[in-house]
Amino acid sequence: MSTSVVLVPGAPALVPELSGAAAAESAGAVAETVEMVRQGAHSATGVEVRGPDRAERTVGDVRSSLVRWGVDVPVGRQSAPAAGAEAEVPDAALLGWWFLDRAGVWVPRSFAGIGASGASSRPEDGSLIVVVADGPASLTPAAPVPADERGVALNAQLADWLEAGGPLPDPGLTEADEVGWWSRPVWLALAALVGDRPALQSISWAPFGVGYHSAWWDLETASSSDGART
Repeated sequence: MSTSVVLVPGAPALVPELSGAAAAESAGAVAETVEMVRQGAHSATGVEVRGPDRAERTVGDVRSSLVRWGVDVPVGRQSAPAAGAEAEVPDAALLGWWFLDRAGVWVPRSFAGIGASGASSRPEDGSLIVVVADGPASLTPAAPVPADERGVALNAQLADWLEAGGPLPDPGLTEADEVGWWSRPVWLALAALVGDRPALQSISWAPFGVGYHSAWWDLETASSSDGART
């Protein structure tokens, strides 16, 4: 069994019910991301979403909602139990659930939060790992962080890394904070998962001054091709 890894953005602004017309600019990229999730899950027996969470919480297969962002959009498998409290489900889990729902992936799912260390466990064979992370938030004057050329350069390097593989570009914790690359630990965990393999498919865009990236790896396929290169 192969294990797939799919990177998705952790942005509520991409959900049409939450941002209205603003989501239209990203509709094509979101559709491509959903298709990557669908392809990555074609033979998966389970899904684990991984994303930023300071408390490194784990969440089982539950139903919840995006109501914390203003609209009650249900997420999660209908056959799963409802979360005991909506606040118990981290933001990254909710966005991962949303992408899985859009892709029609209904195998059991769970969430594992990644803290400051970037540490995460090895995936089980035959699973789909959905990694929720964003690029720098300093790409334009309207971005959450004042525009910073270092963030622009880093975001381009991350897009290149997805396409070409190799070592993950990492300016370190201090600069990452300064340019709004708050999901840096998750990218470090992603790099530990996929190594220096390029993604089979990737897309990068930045409609709100924040770097959004999606990509898909099949670790079994990539491992075979890596062996041929080395």
